[in-house]
Amino acid sequence: MISIGPVIFGLILGIIIGSQIRTGNITDTSFKASSYVIIIIAGLIMAWQLGEFPFYDYFPLSTAFASALIGVLLSKFIFARSS
Repeated sequence: MISIGPVIFGLILGIIIGSQIRTGNITDTSFKASSYVIIIIAGLIMAWQLGEFPFYDYFPLSTAFASALIGVLLSKFIFARSS
């Protein structure tokens, strides 16, 4: 069974952290769609290596880390701050 607490906390923390990241001049950043795909794949591999929270053995990923990664990427698309 997946506990909803770490998922919600990771998502909220990821949105807060992602909204505070400044990207600088948008034309200077070279993040394309392939860069985001690589970041998501690397984050999922890291969440898989972290493993599940003790006693939650139904889902082999760290749900808090995966939801924090989703929160960071989601807030970068929504808020898109520049310096």
